[in-house]
This record gives sequence, C-alpha cells and structure tokens, in this order.
Amino acid sequence: MSVKTQLSGKRRIFNLLRTEGMISRAALSQRCGLTRPAVSAIVEELVREGLVQEVGRGDSTGGKPPILLRIAPGGRCAIGIDLGDDYLIRGVLCDCGCVVMASEEMEYANDFESILSVTAELVRRLALQAPENSLTGVGVAVSGVVDPVRNDVAGAATLDIGERGFAAKLEALCRLPVILERRPNAAALAEALFGAGKEYDSIVYLTSGRGVGAGVFIDGDIYRGSSGTAGEIGLLHLPGGGRIEERARPSAVAAEFSRLKGEKSGFSAFLQAFQAGDPPAVELAMLNAEHLAFAAETAANLFDPEAIILGGRALEYGDQWFDRFKKIVEKNSAARSVGGRVAVEKSFFGSSGVAVGGAQVVLDRIIK
Repeated sequence: MSVKTQLSGKRRIFNLLRTEGMISRAALSQRCGLTRPAVSAIVEELVREGLVQEVGRGDSTGGKPPILLRIAPGGRCAIGIDLGDDYLIRGVLCDCGCVVMASEEMEYANDFESILSVTAELVRRLALQAPENSLTGVGVAVSGVVDPVRNDVAGAATLDIGERGFAAKLEALCRLPVILERRPNAAALAEALFGAGKEYDSIVYLTSGRGVGAGVFIDGDIYRGSSGTAGEIGLLHLPGGGRIEERARPSAVAAEFSRLKGEKSGFSAFLQAFQAGDPPAVELAMLNAEHLAFAAETAANLFDPEAIILGGRALEYGDQWFDRFKKIVEKNSAARSVGGRVAVEKSFFGSSGVAVGGAQVVLDRIIK
C-alpha cells in the first residue's frame, strides 16, 4: 500500500515541500500523481495560507525555467518538548521545514507539580521567540503510554504524570493546544520526515535509554495500535529469560557490569571499559547488541519496514557494537527469505530527535 493512496493531495504536496527543500509544480505533479491544474490549485491555496512561497526559477530543461516553491520559513511553527530525561526537560521551537529556531532546557524534580510548572515555563520562553501569529501548538513527547483518544498519559513507570490530566492542565497554563505522544513515536516521525528514514516509506525507530522502546512509521503516519501501546517492545521476553527492557537498558547493563567487576560502575564507566577493550565489558556489550537486535528483528518481521533506525544511548557504543547489531538484524530479517532486505541506519538527529519530533507531531496535523 503506497503513501499516495492514504493521504490527501494537499497533504502529499505539503509533505513533499516540507522534505524536499525546493521543488517545482511540475515535479510535484510527477511525484504526487496529480494533474498539473490540481497541483497549481493546491499550491495557490497553500500560498494564500502563508505556508508556501515562490523562490525564483530553477534550471531549464529546454523550455521556460520552472518556478521553484518551498515551505515559508517560520510560516507555521510549533514547540516540541522532550519529557524523559532524568534531570532535564528539553524544548525546541521548530518550523514546518524542520528548522530549529530556538532551544531551551530546564532542570526539574520528578513530581507532578514540578514537571507541569517547568514545562509551562519552558513553553513560555520558547513562545516568546516565535514569529507573530505562527505558533500552532505544543507537542510533548513523554516516557510512558499515551492514550491518543483522551490525550493523556495512561501509564508512566518513571515519571509522576500518569493519569493526571497533564495535557489539559498544560493547555490551561500556556493557552496553546497541547498534543501528547510517546517519545519513540515522536523521534520516529522526525527521522521519517527529515532524518535517516527520509528515503523510506516505512521505518521502525528503536531506542534505548530509560527503557527500550520503538516507534513505528508506516505509509505516511505513526502507527499507534488500538490502544496507543504499539512499539512497547521492551516488554518482549528474551529467549534466555527476562524482558528486553530489564536486560538491555543502559542502567541494567551498568548494574551487570558492576556485579561482574565487584564494584559500583555507571554506564559511562562501562562504556570507557568497553572502548578500552576490557574483556568483561566487551562480552557484555556484544550481548547487549544481541538483545537489542532481537527487539529490532522482531519488529522488522512483524511490520516489514524498509528500515530500522537506531537511536538513543545505544549509539554511544560505537561502530564495533553497531556493526554487530546490524549484521544480526539483516541476517534474521524475514524479508531476506524473499530476496528483500531491511536497511539498518543510525539516527540522524540523535538526542535532539525527540523534541524535534514533538514539534512535528503538531505541525504534521496542519494539513490532512
């Protein structure tokens, strides 16, 4: 099933303009499968709405040079909030073309009132930097399960925000629409539109941090499942016992390394030992690559994406670890049995992808 059969003509054109930088009406017609008159009518509507602008002429291929179009810089923007770090809440102000116009971060305490007040202050600071009449809303990417119907956090194991009406209370403080999203879903959207997944129609974004999770992007949209829990891959049980999240998250790896060494070590100390070639650290890191590869290949075989995008702290292991992870995923992909393959890529955005994705969750809803 292709993107073209799922999205409206206006949405297809808008998405191409967002991701391609500059493009002509003729190229839009060819890429979207729409007639030139239909494209011209939609483009003129987008120009009137202040979303698109003409930026001069491109190279001629024999006739009149085409007029190039692009997303109007700052025409519409949104605030993206990354709510998942142990110590900081991070935010960005981002436009439809994924230009980060401002960024801020603030420390918080892990209780509901602190999280709410710090997030509201972060939004206030970023909103002051937005062009006049351009701010469309706030996208908050959270660690936890989001109920997309109620727009609330249905459950959060590590943050004091579950079932507290967080979005509604933040809206009341900021006087802006607020949309909640799972952190892996937000990062997946950013990667799919503008990052390592830009060339693919379907991706699974896998991340390892406070926990292990995945975001699924299929046929032009985030796949959330029937209850908003699609991508909770950390709950999978490994063949050797234990959940992936319990065995593969950085804190669990550091704890196991501490046990092996007989002394308390954090994740950074473990990484240093691994990169220095310490045998127990190398063995533990390669086992971790196998655990996360099991999660990735399970997702690949369930959703049959074109690519797996790896993000989160797993990227800190380096190339040796990533090569091991990639080989396992490619070898065990079901697509291989029919002559296909799943590409395995590193995140383009890295640690900024969640906040950028939070903004894009809002901006992605401008056009339907």
